[in-house]
Amino acid sequence: MPNVLILEDNPDIATLYERIFRQYRTQIINDVPEAINYLRRDRPDLVIMDFHLPSGSGVDVLSYMRSQSDLADVPVLGVSCDDMMKDEATQHGMTAFLPKPIEITELLKMAQRLISTNQRVPGEEMKKALNEYAEAYHNVYHKMPQGQWTGTDVLIDGMICDERWLRSETKRLNSLMHNGEPRNYLHRLLDKIRRM
Repeated sequence: MPNVLILEDNPDIATLYERIFRQYRTQIINDVPEAINYLRRDRPDLVIMDFHLPSGSGVDVLSYMRSQSDLADVPVLGVSCDDMMKDEATQHGMTAFLPKPIEITELLKMAQRLISTNQRVPGEEMKKALNEYAEAYHNVYHKMPQGQWTGTDVLIDGMICDERWLRSETKRLNSLMHNGEPRNYLHRLLDKIRRM
């Protein structure tokens, strides 16, 4: 499920955005320092940004994002009644702009378009971890695991999995092997029960 960061200091507008984007995970932040701290930890799939914030401008957040390699391609949708900010924000890498007052259907269409064009592929380390996990899983169970890439997350049997989990599971699966063959059925069954 895509993650939308809403950078808006007006609580009524922020709540409206949260309702509009209820089918996504949303994070509401109302000022520049908090937004930058959030972006140091998380990578949203879309940022909806107001420009006039209590301690600065949304352009400050935008500049920070474009200076970070892992955030440089995150789409940013600027929403403001200040058309003067549009040119400055565009120069700093804003992806799209909508003037206030907004049309809800236009906002939704624009956000969906930006999210769908921002679908990433797993990084090289994640691909390596996935391949090692799939090989270990196949060696033990003689079939391939059920996996899916959602555009933002890796799902294994419907569960979101990160690289650390994949490496841990690969190690566990490899421990089930003995002389190139899976341990006997009882060992595998006990392991399966342990995982439940």
